[in-house]
Amino acid sequence: MKVLVIGANGNTATRVVRRLAAGPHAPVAMMRDPRQREPFDRLGVPTVLGDLEYPIDHCLAGCDAVIFAAGSGGHTGKDKTVLVDHLGAIRAMVSAQVRGVKRFVMLSSLNADIESQSKIAHYHRAKAHADHYLRESDLDYTIVCPGRLTDDPGNDRVTISDQLHGNGKTARDHVAAALVLSLDLANTIGKSFSLLDGDTPIDAALRTV
Repeated sequence: MKVLVIGANGNTATRVVRRLAAGPHAPVAMMRDPRQREPFDRLGVPTVLGDLEYPIDHCLAGCDAVIFAAGSGGHTGKDKTVLVDHLGAIRAMVSAQVRGVKRFVMLSSLNADIESQSKIAHYHRAKAHADHYLRESDLDYTIVCPGRLTDDPGNDRVTISDQLHGNGKTARDHVAAALVLSLDLANTIGKSFSLLDGDTPIDAALRTV
């Protein structure tokens, strides 16, 4: 399976690319800046240039699936959150539909809510709008909603739930594993679930979704 990883240069997405490259799938790393290519070249992973503020149909040529792991980042303004996490995500979904790419795995967030009043309400609202569009689309989607992301080493043990609000932390290693494993688990299609560090082996937990 040829998988486009959107936002490949991000902290979580680079872990996604590494996992894909080490397995049976063929990742393609999408990024905005050609200067970000070097680590992917070393991995032998092909890259494609694309900007979520503009059409990216060309990036999906020949792909079978998409993992959307892009984000505007914590150092940009609220406008970029809307442009990337909300409108950019929808642009990616539309491009997938145009290209006939049915499988779409979305990295979202715990507490994504269109009416959010959280301290990062602009982010939670943007993610919620994107998730809503995806659920209403004809794509074979999976939406993974982690808690507060950490760089702690993963131990492949998590807690998965259909409760999409709450508190907790999630190692980026666990997020990357869930996004990649979901590609091949038919039971995750059409599902949204929270993902927190826990006690259940991740593969077994995903099979209960």
